[in-house]
Amino acid sequence: MAEQNTARSALEQELNKLGENLGNLVRALWESEERKAIERELSANLERLNKRVCEVVEKVRANEVVAGVQRSVKEAWETAHGPQILNEVQAGLADTLRKLNEEIARRIQPAQEVQPDEGTPRQTRNGDPIGVTKPE
Repeated sequence: MAEQNTARSALEQELNKLGENLGNLVRALWESEERKAIERELSANLERLNKRVCEVVEKVRANEVVAGVQRSVKEAWETAHGPQILNEVQAGLADTLRKLNEEIARRIQPAQEVQPDEGTPRQTRNGDPIGVTKPE
């Protein structure tokens, strides 16, 4: 049993020593210049990242403002000129349709009655002479 107590005591001493050594190692690493340099570098990089993200956000906001202003100007122009343009298009379309109707009417009239040449008897659309009755 004495050997068992000695072995247990040695194990406890080694575990205690391991705990102390790990604590000293972590403390030494935490206080090391290398860790401090890494912390400074990490901090500086995070600051740069933050600054760039803020710049991008501002650019996006500026672009949205510009786009909004452009939309507003376009809408204002369309509101001011929209009815005028619509009236001009309607007037032009009505004029074109009137001319088309006149041309169609002009072309229908001669088709209903063929104008005779000098010596040619007048005829109807199907080619029968006007004034001559067909025997039935």
